[in-house]
Amino acid sequence: MNVRLREGIRLFNEKKFFECHEVLEDFYQETEDLHKPFLEGLIQLAAAFRLFCDFGEVQGAVRMIYQALIRFENYQPAFLQIRVAELHQAAEAWAKAAEAPGAMPSVSSIPKIHVQRFNFFS
Repeated sequence: MNVRLREGIRLFNEKKFFECHEVLEDFYQETEDLHKPFLEGLIQLAAAFRLFCDFGEVQGAVRMIYQALIRFENYQPAFLQIRVAELHQAAEAWAKAAEAPGAMPSVSSIPKIHVQRFNFFS
């Protein structure tokens, strides 16, 4: 896995969404076209959760999450060692919960990005 992608995932999982966005943008600029739509989705997720965490914006965050999910459709169940199907499901569940009348999701409910682990002794 690319070092910048790994760093972006670490920052995302630590809820440092602005920093994550910056690292992933840098990686995006230098990556091959095949990976760009997927990276756009990750960048949109980071931006969405930054909107929510730093500005309390729910509707805009939800819209951005749904846009990211569209970008993930062709990269499931996993891509670049990221468990995309799991991330897709968790982000969609968060967005649906956030849309519920009177709901105010917590920062602690924001999903994490999980990577595939390899088992060489199966």
